[in-house]
Amino acid sequence: MAGTMTQGQDRPERQNVGARLTRGARDYWMVLRRHRVILFVTLALCLLAALLYILLSTPDYRATASVEVEDVPAGAAGAGTPPRPSNDDVETAMQTQLEVLRSRALAEEVARSLALVGTPTFFEGMGVSRPKQGSGGQSQRQVEQERVIALLRDRLEVELPGKSRVIRISFVSADPALSARIANGYADSLIRSDLKRGFQSGVQARRFLLGELDGARRDLERAERELAVYAARNGVPVEEGADMDGDAANASGPAKPSEGAIDSRLAQLNALRAQALAERIAAQKRWESARAASADTLPEVLGNGAMQQLMAERAQARAALVEERQFRKDAHPEMREARARLAALDDQAQQMASRIRASLRQEYDIARRGEKQIADEIADVEQDAQAARGRSVQMGMYERSVETYRMLHDSLLQRYRDMASQAGFQAGRIQPLDRAVAPARPFSPKVGETMLLAAIGGLALGLLLVGARHVFDDAVTSAETLAERVDLPLLGAVPVTGDNPQPSEVFAPIARSLLLASTGGLPRSILVTSAQEGEGKSLTLNALARALAALDKKVLVIDGDMRRPVQHALFRVAPGRGISEVLTGQASAAEAVIATGVPGVSLLPCGAVPPNPTELLATPALDALLAAVRDEYDTILIDAPSILGHGDTPLLCARAQANLMVVEWGRNHHGGLRTAVDRLRRAGGVIIGAILTKQQGRAFDYDYHRGG
Repeated sequence: MAGTMTQGQDRPERQNVGARLTRGARDYWMVLRRHRVILFVTLALCLLAALLYILLSTPDYRATASVEVEDVPAGAAGAGTPPRPSNDDVETAMQTQLEVLRSRALAEEVARSLALVGTPTFFEGMGVSRPKQGSGGQSQRQVEQERVIALLRDRLEVELPGKSRVIRISFVSADPALSARIANGYADSLIRSDLKRGFQSGVQARRFLLGELDGARRDLERAERELAVYAARNGVPVEEGADMDGDAANASGPAKPSEGAIDSRLAQLNALRAQALAERIAAQKRWESARAASADTLPEVLGNGAMQQLMAERAQARAALVEERQFRKDAHPEMREARARLAALDDQAQQMASRIRASLRQEYDIARRGEKQIADEIADVEQDAQAARGRSVQMGMYERSVETYRMLHDSLLQRYRDMASQAGFQAGRIQPLDRAVAPARPFSPKVGETMLLAAIGGLALGLLLVGARHVFDDAVTSAETLAERVDLPLLGAVPVTGDNPQPSEVFAPIARSLLLASTGGLPRSILVTSAQEGEGKSLTLNALARALAALDKKVLVIDGDMRRPVQHALFRVAPGRGISEVLTGQASAAEAVIATGVPGVSLLPCGAVPPNPTELLATPALDALLAAVRDEYDTILIDAPSILGHGDTPLLCARAQANLMVVEWGRNHHGGLRTAVDRLRRAGGVIIGAILTKQQGRAFDYDYHRGG
């Protein structure tokens, strides 16, 4: 169900879009129809200009020759098997050849080879006059040569079809034979210039290679000399094949240890350093233990034989002293002797322990010095190793330099030999493909293309002018422009055309809108006028009368346009007495009013055309006439003259209850229409709206009550 509702909502939107597109297309078509004269005149002028151009132009003939550009010419000196060029390289080469063709040097070569300077044939074939004398300090021949070169470069056409290697060389002139001759001359000159450049480039290349070969030989000798001198100074052996001159031999110095011997010695020292490090750590531990502990508790002291004997004697002396103390006093001579002997043994033990501790310190110092000595020697050996590596690297650089210069020298020598052996046998890169022949028909002017372009240009210019005319046109064409320019509501738009009465059905909606034009309903009197003549006001009034009669209204039509009365002709009645006789007192209103044959519609015709209608309308008799007939009819429609150019309408508008403006579609512009409306309002007229007539392209698309 939701999908059905969505589809139901989308269908009106699509219909609205289609309607807007249709309406927009119809509006554009109306603009084109309205300004079709501008479009057709512009198109015709452009076609006429194209035709004159074709008739007045001199026929031009184009002859074309073609050449092929190869990558590398066959038998190129030292070319060997060249690598396949990339697309960018090929394109660059082809563009270079195109620029060579366009160059001044090649134009001079063509002029010289074909003997174009000094002969009138060339200028006659080109359709230009030959210079008669010199100018600006140049002789007549120099001026003629410059003119020939300028014409050659101006009429030359070069083309590179697609991504091929073929160049098309075309020349345009008024003489077909001359065009073919010059096109072939350009192709031949291009081939000769390519051969000449190839030969000159070969000579220059051999000279260049010879100079480069001498430079490479000097560089090789210098590199070999530097290698020999460096090897001799550093005691480094030189590889077989390197030259040693006398200076290098004399510069020989003491032999330096080889990098292998240094590495072996460094390995030995690293092993000794590891052993010395272990010994130093062990000695350091023994010394730190001896320094922190008591001398009697040191393992070295306890493990010493002399110390053990001394300690045993001291123990015996202490035991003897303890035993003697049981029997004798301390002051006894034997007790003093025993204590002295025990003290002597203690001193001996202390001295021996101190000596053992000092020996541990000495062992630690010796181990530390030994480790430092080995480290210093390792540092010296590493320095020697680094220097040896530097000498090796430098030696390698010298050797590579010698090898590089030798390879360069040999390559340049071989290249020079190849070019010398193949000199004079080099083919060109450019080969002839097609020769130019005299064309049978001219290629310019092209009648079909010229006329087509003129038609397209004329159509585009015409549409542009129509668009500009439409944008800057201030004519009234819609309810919006009517309200914007003169502040009038639009009661309706009708296609009033021709001189015959209009169908009342077309004006029925407007008639119904008049029933609501005032608070009292249909105004009792309505004056119908226009700003200019020929806008259809009389036809509009006639049709409104018929439409109101169809709505059961009794209508009196007064033909107030006494300058050009037409209502009797529209109603197809014979003219008799009318408003002129009523206003002059020659007849009464009842006598002058006649039947029209349309039920509900009566006519008060103009009658005799007065010499001065303005004076006749200014009399009080007009008010009396309107008062006499007002009660007999539902409304009175007064056909008044156009406002601009006449003074009749301002006299009539104030006597009518309402005024109705008839405006022709697209004819009335801002200034004139506003002047007419202002004049009507200043005269006291009450304008209830306007009817847009002669609406182009909308005979059956009316839009009533817009702005009403």
